[in-house]
Amino acid sequence: MAPFLSTTISGNENDEIIGITSTKKNWIVAGNVVGDFLGTTPLNPLGGLDSWVSAFDSSGANVWSLRIGTSEDDVATAIAADSKEQIWIAGLAQNEKNLTALAVPESSSSSVETQSSQTPTVQTFNPDSVTAQTVKPIRKDLKFITVTQVDKSGLLVNRYATALNNFGYVTAIIPGSTGVFLIGIEIAKSGGERSFVQSLSSTGEFGSKFYFGKSATTLTSGVFNKDKTLTLVGNSAETLAKKSVVGKVDGIILNVSPSDGKILKIVRSNGVGATRFWKSAAGNLTVGGTSKTKTLNEGVISQFSTTGSVLWSKRYEGVIAAINNSAVIAVLTAQSNSLLKSKAGDVVVYQFDKKGAPTSGGRIPLSTEIVGLRSQSGLGTCVATRASDGAFVLTQLPF
Repeated sequence: MAPFLSTTISGNENDEIIGITSTKKNWIVAGNVVGDFLGTTPLNPLGGLDSWVSAFDSSGANVWSLRIGTSEDDVATAIAADSKEQIWIAGLAQNEKNLTALAVPESSSSSVETQSSQTPTVQTFNPDSVTAQTVKPIRKDLKFITVTQVDKSGLLVNRYATALNNFGYVTAIIPGSTGVFLIGIEIAKSGGERSFVQSLSSTGEFGSKFYFGKSATTLTSGVFNKDKTLTLVGNSAETLAKKSVVGKVDGIILNVSPSDGKILKIVRSNGVGATRFWKSAAGNLTVGGTSKTKTLNEGVISQFSTTGSVLWSKRYEGVIAAINNSAVIAVLTAQSNSLLKSKAGDVVVYQFDKKGAPTSGGRIPLSTEIVGLRSQSGLGTCVATRASDGAFVLTQLPF
């Protein structure tokens, strides 16, 4: 099945998309911009980096855009939407105050191209198909974590900030019952990464920061459970909750109490000599990521029981990136794969059944990165990718 709609978002070579979420009617995309982008102009006449959030409807049209920043540089790192259709964007800033926002209800169409055909919207200018890596905000002058709240119409509601003791950033936002949870990393004195979870109430109060690991643990995603615990996923190369490392780097699944940060349960991958990264998680305990053993690269999607046992697992050779939600997975292939019927540079997106078997799907060719994946009732599934020519593409599929 071919994608039925693709929207190409082009801008300055320094502009980027960092994630995607949705409201009931629109796909919501966040990123970072330098120059004029989707009809928004730089907030600082002298230039500078700003955060940006924009809505696209099911036809690919840009509904609204909001540029957010200070007189200095600002970076967005994560986005999520809660059950009340409030949009939350986490990031970093040099300054905790002096916020400015520029709204464009109907932005210029010159930087957005939409096709409702069966053909892709991009052409290849990078025959080497080098896999792009998301640029992490490594500037140590960005000393404040910021969280911006925007409503579904693109109106700025609030912006909160908290100072960092050590350099770090938010990797994911998890909506909760009375606010959101920030999942992130901090750089340890040794130079390695340790992870944290921190709550932010609906009134803007930051809770205590709870840490996981000392110098070799990265949490990338998670979900808020019905029992009000958190399921967090990522990778670790150090002992956690008295569970030792099995491979070179283990994929980890943590069940955590958000009130005190206590690890209630931990599941580590068990591949001896393997490097495993879990990148995504869903409420049905389905996780997605990658595994590398010697020269073998695989994409992995697995579902676990509440006791931590594997219910099913699918592996795809030659896959270098994989993310999922509760019913859909997207994988980026680095070589031809007969099982996926894909070529190198394809992003294969498919809906899976209760045992992980594909039921329907599509391919997005000429890709170098999967930026985000989102499914929404009434809209379908949208995948944000970076194309081989550097442009960002939103591809909507009917499942």
